[in-house]
This record gives sequence, structure tokens and C-alpha cells, in this order.
Amino acid sequence: MNQVVVVTGAAAGIGCAIAETIAPFASVILIDIDEAGLKQTASQINKSDGSAEFVMGDVSIRATHREAVAKALELGTLTGWVNCAGINRGGQLHNFKEDSTDLERVINVNQLGTLWGCTEAITTFLDAKTQGAIVNISSVHGKRAWRDNAIYEMSKAAIEALTRNIAVVYGPYGIRANTVSPGAVLTPVLEQSFIDAPNPQKRRVGLETITPLKRIALPREIADVVLFLLSEKASFVNGQDICVDGGWSAALGSGDLDIDLASRFGLDSNTGLRK
Repeated sequence: MNQVVVVTGAAAGIGCAIAETIAPFASVILIDIDEAGLKQTASQINKSDGSAEFVMGDVSIRATHREAVAKALELGTLTGWVNCAGINRGGQLHNFKEDSTDLERVINVNQLGTLWGCTEAITTFLDAKTQGAIVNISSVHGKRAWRDNAIYEMSKAAIEALTRNIAVVYGPYGIRANTVSPGAVLTPVLEQSFIDAPNPQKRRVGLETITPLKRIALPREIADVVLFLLSEKASFVNGQDICVDGGWSAALGSGDLDIDLASRFGLDSNTGLRK
């Protein structure tokens, strides 16, 4: 059986890393609106003896996912689906604009995009009586608050609720659903946010400081957890949210360090970063 996995948001960042990590084990169908990025990701996978095809389309439109299913079934049996596509638009609730374009875009991509992906995956699994696995990418923002991120956080929390529902309702038919919630990850979007910040170094150090591991994750570190959840090694993991955040969501504030230990390990006792 040729296994096929669909990955949305696969043109760059975490989605690209997920697709490349899955490729040695299954054919992949990539979805994104970035045609150049899709072609690059697919080309890299195919050059590495993997098998990748892509659908250029908006995940908020159900037809995009249906097209991905059709391509998947041409290659083999759909066994996994990863909803990674997502966007963020900041905004203050006390100064929220009447123009709801940004709000609707976040909801459409993050919530509806994930919903349609799950809907098409579940329908296909049931039709083929396949014990498939779904992984939805949420965020630490789905469970913790950050200034001016209310809409994004609302959308990510919704993804986690959807995942739990799928796990409970469709678990009896062999369908598993889990969520991965990354913290700060070194994606092109995050790197650009450093460039755009008034003080790029301060912004980066700030993210590193509040993370107990004192660094920012690489996309591959998120992808490895997704691969595990799709695999038989996670055959009894269902309805869970796995935080891949370096301990960020476990911390009470940013934490403090033992001065003696910090000195022994060459760390700044205030930030925990290497001197």
C-alpha cells in the first residue's frame, strides 16, 4: 500500500519541514497559496527520491482540500493529514476596526481551513475504512495569552477543540486526531518579525529568555513530533495536544536561575542565555 499524506501550508516554514520529514515514509500532497514555494518544496522532495505533488489553493475553500484528496487517491491510500496552514493578524480589542477583513481572514484560514481539511480527511478515511491520522497545528497561543493576539489565540483554541471532538467521535472507527502546539520557531515569518522590530536583537533575546530551553526551535523539531503522531508508534495517542515549546507553557512567568548553577554553566543569571 502506497501511503499518502496531505500537508497544508507546505510552501515554507513548519509546513515545508513537515512535508520533507514525512517524504521518506509516504507520498505527500502539498497545499499552499505560494506557488513558487510549493514548487521548491516539491522539487526538493522529488530530488531526494521522495514523491510529492501540490495543489495551489486557499485552504479556506473546501474545494482546495477536495482537489488534494483526488490527487492523493491517484497516488495511493490517504493515511494522514496535517493542517499546518495558518496566519496571524494582531489587533487591540479596545481599538478594533470596523473593517473585519483581517478578522475574517484569520478565522477563514486558521479555523475553516483546518475544519475543511479534517472534514475531507475523515470522509476519505471512512469511505476506505482506513485507520487514518490527523495532526492539526495549533500554538502555545491556543492556551496562553499575549498582548494584541486575541483573534489569533481564539482561532488556535478552536483548532484544539475541533481536534478533541474528532478524536472522541471518530476514534471508534480507527481515526486518530492530535494537535501540536509550537512555541517560537525559526520560520521565515519569525525571522521577518525580527527584521521589522524596532530592536531586532531585543525581540529575539526576549523570546529566547522566556523559553526554559533558552533558544528558539527549528522547524524540523516540530516536524519530528508530527511524524511520530502520524506513525504507528503513536497508535494509542488520540485527542492530545502536544506542546513543542521548549517548556514555555510550563513556566510560571519567565522563571529565575540558580546563580551558582548559572555561573558554572556560563549563563547570564538574569536571562539564562550564554554570556
